[in-house]
Amino acid sequence: MNTESGPGPNQDALAIELAAGSIPVSYLSSLLRVVQACLREVARSDDGTRRHFERQPQPMLVLAGLDSASGLTVRFVFTDPLGEAPLGDLSSRTFNAFLDSLSEFVRELPQPGLWGGASLIPPHAPFETELTRRMDQMYRELRRSSRVTLRFEGRAIEIEGDRMEIS
Repeated sequence: MNTESGPGPNQDALAIELAAGSIPVSYLSSLLRVVQACLREVARSDDGTRRHFERQPQPMLVLAGLDSASGLTVRFVFTDPLGEAPLGDLSSRTFNAFLDSLSEFVRELPQPGLWGGASLIPPHAPFETELTRRMDQMYRELRRSSRVTLRFEGRAIEIEGDRMEIS
């Protein structure tokens, strides 16, 4: 199943690539909810994108494409409230800020050993900001997959178990 659809070219889309294999519907549903909440919080936290979310109706985060050639790749873009026109500047600023925030969040997590990956924040620990809480949810959700890669504009974050690689 290869489905390329929706508004905007793929280079303007945030891609989330899940490893090949069976993907539980409950995981995909949970991932989509967490991605949407996290991206909206990133956009609301950024001075350059906040204005889009201070008025009604708000931009929509839409699936710009699906590809299952090797695993499952889901592509996201922000569009106008009617879902008709891609908002390239909003998408670009938000997706770059998202990758920056996720990278910084994981870098600041405690590392339990010399060669180990980052520890998770304890489940009931207080968060400094709503953005930190959303990043924690995102990181936990991504780690549930055996391997996941986030891609945008030549940048990539790959998470496989405890390992995270940024390129």
